[in-house]
Amino acid sequence: MASTYLTRTFGSGNRKKFTLSMWVKLSGRGTGNNNALLVCGSSGGNEATISFGSDNLTWTEYQPSGTKGNLSTSRLFRDYSGWYHLVFVWDTANATANDRMKIYVNGVQETSFGGRINPSLNFDSTLNTNIVHNIGRQTWNSSGLFNGSMSHINFSDGYDLAPTVFGSTDSTTGEWKIKTDPSFTLGTNGFTILKDGNTITDQSSNSNNWSLGGGTPTKTEDNPSNVF
Repeated sequence: MASTYLTRTFGSGNRKKFTLSMWVKLSGRGTGNNNALLVCGSSGGNEATISFGSDNLTWTEYQPSGTKGNLSTSRLFRDYSGWYHLVFVWDTANATANDRMKIYVNGVQETSFGGRINPSLNFDSTLNTNIVHNIGRQTWNSSGLFNGSMSHINFSDGYDLAPTVFGSTDSTTGEWKIKTDPSFTLGTNGFTILKDGNTITDQSSNSNNWSLGGGTPTKTEDNPSNVF
C-alpha cells in the first residue's frame, strides 16, 4: 500500500466482542518503523492500535490512565516474500483472561508475548465505535504508513470467530490456504473489502464502504491465492 491508507467512521458496534481477519504481505518497515494495520482514536486519548512495530506484531488498547490491553508478540515478522493471515479476536465477555485478546497467524494462535496485559472483564474497546478508523495509517498523524499489500479484509461485529472461518490447512501440502468466500455473521459494522482486486467498496451485504484517505490502491496479481 506504500502511501495509501483507507478511512471510515464506524457506527456504534459491539465494543466487547469482534473479529478482524486480514491477509498481509510486508515489503519492509513502515514509516517510523511502524506498519499500521488498523488504528482508531487520538494521540494521548483513547486509542486502539494494531500494527507491526520493530518486526513484531502489537495490539494495544490505550487510555490516558494507562494501557488497558496489550499483546506484543515475541515472534518477529521478517518474511517479505509470503503472505501472512492475521486474525484478531476481542472478547472481553470471556471469563478466561487470556482469551479476551487473541491473535492467530496462519491459523495458529500466538501464545508467546514479550508484553501482555489482559483487558478487564467486559472492558469496552475504543475500536468498533462511532469514531474514525484507519487501515494502513495512524488516525492522528501521517505516521505508521503501511509498507506492503493487504487483501481480503473481513470484520465481524459481535462475534468471536475461529481462523478456520477464513482459511484452512491444505491436506496435501500442509500450508494454510485462504477461503476466498468465507461465511460469517457480519453484525452492524461488519464488512468485506479488498476481496477481489483493489475495491474498497464493502463486498458484503452491509454496504459499510471505506474511503480513500490518501495514495492510490494498486491491484496486483500477487495475492493470497496466487503468490508470486
